[in-house]
Amino acid sequence: MSRPAYRLALALLSTAILATFATAVQAQSRDDRFVLRLSAFNPEAELGFSGTGVVTDGTDDATFGFNESFDSSREWRPRGAIGFRMSDRQALVGNYYDYRRDETWEYGGNVLDTGTIIPGGEVIEVPGARIDGRLSFSLASLNYEYAVVKNENFEWGLGIGVTYAELEVLANGSSTGTDLVDPQFENVSWKRDGFSPGLHTRLTWIPADRWSVGLEAQYLDTRWGDFLDERGHFERGGLIVEYMVSDRIGIHAGYDWFRLKLSDEYRGTARAPDGIDAGPFPYAGKVTGDLKVHGPMAGVTFRF
Repeated sequence: MSRPAYRLALALLSTAILATFATAVQAQSRDDRFVLRLSAFNPEAELGFSGTGVVTDGTDDATFGFNESFDSSREWRPRGAIGFRMSDRQALVGNYYDYRRDETWEYGGNVLDTGTIIPGGEVIEVPGARIDGRLSFSLASLNYEYAVVKNENFEWGLGIGVTYAELEVLANGSSTGTDLVDPQFENVSWKRDGFSPGLHTRLTWIPADRWSVGLEAQYLDTRWGDFLDERGHFERGGLIVEYMVSDRIGIHAGYDWFRLKLSDEYRGTARAPDGIDAGPFPYAGKVTGDLKVHGPMAGVTFRF
């Protein structure tokens, strides 16, 4: 979505919200005009990197690829959701949640026999490495929703909204030395944040008095807003089961899942260590990062 289209989407959303607020006084009287859910979210994360590339010495080319994944343990995080019903079919729906985890990843090193790629190639020792890092991700969204289908027991709504996202990676990495390279130590700090329009849908089913089941989904493309320069998309799905203990207070439990996938192209030049008469070696390729966060949640619901 281009920048003019992005601004148009925000303008349409603002106009729809103002128009429905103007007619909210004519809405049907409901006990659940305002809903607040406070939850504890217990996610685990899977972080994967994959890529392909080609390197050349000016005469011959060689292709390479990699596919690595890292898992993290669970940690309880806060989560919140709000809903405001402006009319019988129109509502504002908001969500907030985050993920933060400190982890250590270790790679024990390896031996690469280049003779399997280049005839007569030598055996190269790949150094071991250790990375101490923090990965954090937070997201807040506000969506305008219109109920396309609605009856006493079932409701299906579609919507458009605005999402704010923040992604941060902090890492301290070190590697062991080999015959060709000295031990290395690096600090990496990377942070992106911004706004983007997004799409929204929600299903609500009331199977019995005091019980409800909800299914919600969101989607955005990173090119729609100013969140990231890298190409990619964000998608999220959530399932919740709720029981109202009284007319105003209830309890809920469910499962939430989201995924952020980014890809970017890279290029550069590798140079041989001093004393080795070879190179330089230009290289280029594409790398993809894939963050999946999922886990159960539970909490308290307030309806007014």
